[in-house]
Amino acid sequence: MARLTKEKRSMLLNIGFILLTMLLVLYLVSQAGDVDQIIAAFASVKPVWLLLATLCFVSHVLLEGLILKIFFYFQHVKISWGSCNLVGLIGMFYSSITPAATGGQPMQAFALKKRNVPSGVGYSSLAVKFFCWQCALLLIGAVLWIFNGSYVYSLLGKGVWLVALGFFFNSVMVVLVIMLAINRNFVRAIIIFGVNILHRLRIVKDKAQTSSKMDAALNDFHSSVDLLTKHRGQFLVLFLFSLVQVTALMSVIYFIYKGFSLQNHTYMQIITIQFLLYITASFTPLPGASGAQEGGFYLFFRNFFPDSVIFAALLIWRFLTYYMFIIVGGIAVSIDQTFSIRRKRKLAEKEMEIESIDIDENPLEEDE
Repeated sequence: MARLTKEKRSMLLNIGFILLTMLLVLYLVSQAGDVDQIIAAFASVKPVWLLLATLCFVSHVLLEGLILKIFFYFQHVKISWGSCNLVGLIGMFYSSITPAATGGQPMQAFALKKRNVPSGVGYSSLAVKFFCWQCALLLIGAVLWIFNGSYVYSLLGKGVWLVALGFFFNSVMVVLVIMLAINRNFVRAIIIFGVNILHRLRIVKDKAQTSSKMDAALNDFHSSVDLLTKHRGQFLVLFLFSLVQVTALMSVIYFIYKGFSLQNHTYMQIITIQFLLYITASFTPLPGASGAQEGGFYLFFRNFFPDSVIFAALLIWRFLTYYMFIIVGGIAVSIDQTFSIRRKRKLAEKEMEIESIDIDENPLEEDE
């Protein structure tokens, strides 16, 4: 039996943690309330509102691919929207099953490379998309917090400092992307240092060749990421789509709220708390911020949902905003791997055909 690689073992461990967290949440829900009451709450949800919540998820996914497609259009890179959607889902899957969402972008970069997107351009697309998402998230969250400050404090009280901490950590990520984009020498120094370390560990054999490839990718990266500074109109387009994308995901909870026939809170109140919850819990270094999101939901939304439906609302919300990414993203990963296997087979068949043609055209001379 073949041994699992370190990456596969890590992925299985993360998936196991996610499943354990889900089972723990279900157990706590069953202990915290009457199971029959929770089941009745599920049955009371109006399908129309649940469908609208699902459409918010679908819109978020499609916009993920569309933003990539628009970026590559600006960079004159030919790639279909379907491929961009697939790459987007691959990133969502690995981001959902890895701590602090660290696995999403590397796997997306690898998927883009398989589709003949230059490495530097691929990485810059992900950096720009991440930058736009973070800026959209923080901008909307800050504006909503400012205009609803007294309302937020009345709900969270001293818990507001957790929100401030979330803003700080998310802002640090934006600053790092900016530093990466504008300070080429700093990034080059990091690359050289990393290559030297890998060479000493005998992971990299040809130090000069590896450094040259990394430097070329860095040049591609910076020429593409100039979109942030030199092509403000193009960046504005991507940013506006990111505003819509992040709002679509945050709006899921509103339609769940309406699905339970609740009327006491407005859309702006609900989405304000949802933005602040997402910003607060997103820096938690666990796959999908598991635990922090569930606990935060109960803390932030306990005044929105009656005790009879809050746990059902939590499960539906978490399914649509997290577990759906794993399910749909897992399907995308399977499709991508299937196509990769087919591509390798076709390449192998072409190479065999070329070799057979060369042999037929240049037969070996018989020994005299």
